[in-house]
Amino acid sequence: MIRLIFISMIFATLALVSCNKKAAKENNAEKMDFIIDRELSLNDYSKYNGVKPEGGVVPNDTIAFQIAEIVLSHIYGEEVIENEKPFSVNLENGVWIIEGSFSEEYDKGGSAYIEINKQTGEIIKVFHTK
Repeated sequence: MIRLIFISMIFATLALVSCNKKAAKENNAEKMDFIIDRELSLNDYSKYNGVKPEGGVVPNDTIAFQIAEIVLSHIYGEEVIENEKPFSVNLENGVWIIEGSFSEEYDKGGSAYIEINKQTGEIIKVFHTK
């Protein structure tokens, strides 16, 4: 009998901890744009093929530039990237090519360059000329 009560208490504790963890995730999600979830795994959705939009993951120049701006600002800093505007954008063989303008007023020199696969969104290449 004591053994049955002990096992019941363990199950009740596990259920309570699980509910509290779920509630904490939901509460944090309401306050933040994202949460770190170490339990999220590639295996969770491995049976799904995923969406392949007809126009590609990066279908147009606006989205290509937005991705480029975020990635380049992260790597080289917002000030550097702001000073290289306007950027040149071109689609060649299914790859978006985005390159900053060289500004003579900005004495750091060079320009940022990034290539993004239109179909997959993969960042193929990133560098900054001197």
